[in-house]
Amino acid sequence: MAEVQQDNGGGKGKSHQKKMTIRVDFTPMVDMNMLLITFFMLCTTMIKSQTLNIALPSNEKVDNVDNMSQASEDDAVTIILDAKRKTGSFDVDSVNGKVVNEVYYYFGKPGNGADLNTPEGLAANNNLQKSEFLPDENGKVRGIREIIRQRNKEVWAKYKKLKDDYDAGKFGDMETKEGREKALAKFNEEASKVRRDDKLKKPVIIIKSTPQASYGSLVEVLDEMQINQISKYQIDNMTKTDSVMLIDYQNRHHK
Repeated sequence: MAEVQQDNGGGKGKSHQKKMTIRVDFTPMVDMNMLLITFFMLCTTMIKSQTLNIALPSNEKVDNVDNMSQASEDDAVTIILDAKRKTGSFDVDSVNGKVVNEVYYYFGKPGNGADLNTPEGLAANNNLQKSEFLPDENGKVRGIREIIRQRNKEVWAKYKKLKDDYDAGKFGDMETKEGREKALAKFNEEASKVRRDDKLKKPVIIIKSTPQASYGSLVEVLDEMQINQISKYQIDNMTKTDSVMLIDYQNRHHK
């Protein structure tokens, strides 16, 4: 704070002009700064750096490429995204006004490797099937989620056991924030090991889409990959055979 001192000369006689001396005291300002610094130190949350775990391809030597390719074909599940069709156009949801999505799938090769070049061969060997994006109901999986989980049942069984152990607190102290963070990190590490375990039978999901399918259906199917702990999936283009199978299925089943 500032203080003003006056000096009137101190004696009698001839009057003198008063002198004013100003002195500024910075002590309160220093105190205020220290209080502000302490306040911000206590109230500021220290943010941890966010990291993204990326599973890089293995550099291990593959001795038998033919067997690996054959196993991939046998375990493949192809998912085709499309819009629901009706005569001359596409079906639109009456509530949100958006095109209704449809999802199809088949296992292994198109037509199981049989001839699809003739109408008879196509009708007899078209292995395309239809499903839906459905949420769980009373603990039971449904729709395309059930199809994917059945093909990935070995991985899912081990993941489910890890999840039950985590919920039961077997990965660490769940009473404190630090304990919960460590337990979650340990659970994620063990779950990642399960997904990478080559001894477990795992499907290869191939996702394809027609031009009419919406972006929302792609988001939904990618969510299913995460929910069902699928470690191998890819987005690919529709082939001529895929289109022929899809049109044949819709012509035979849609009114």
